[in-house]
Amino acid sequence: MNVEDAVTEFRPISLKALKRLVEEGLLSEPLDEADQHILSILSRIWSDEWYVAQMNMTFKPDKRALMLAFPNFGKIERYILNSYLPDEHKKKSRVSVHEVSKRLRDHFYIDYPEFKIKRIRQIAYNMLRSTRGEFRKLYLALSALEQKSFNTRMDKSVRKSK
Repeated sequence: MNVEDAVTEFRPISLKALKRLVEEGLLSEPLDEADQHILSILSRIWSDEWYVAQMNMTFKPDKRALMLAFPNFGKIERYILNSYLPDEHKKKSRVSVHEVSKRLRDHFYIDYPEFKIKRIRQIAYNMLRSTRGEFRKLYLALSALEQKSFNTRMDKSVRKSK
């Protein structure tokens, strides 16, 4: 079975995810019986909310909120977006596109195109601007839910330890 046929059989696993699994050597192409068995298990797990919720709990609340709000963003894009969003633990400051580009070179050893950094910066600015509601509402709602969930878990753990 080839990867394109596997997409229809093993939903909700996307073609992009399958291709990456093949690129990283986790699956072979064409898919053999063992690969198909793995995909059937993975498909079952990803179509059950309980498993997905449990796996997502391993991420920090702010990262989880960004992953849910921007599922197409990878690690680098989320890093760029976070560079332009305020953090409750640091003072507000402006970060230039050049500075973010320099950080990406220094920490991730990549040359990320500045026009893409500007696009992500604009998404961050739209989220923070009250007149541009959708991204901001989505991010703030997800962040609030994550914070509430975190606080509830902390309260329960503190009560148990007393």
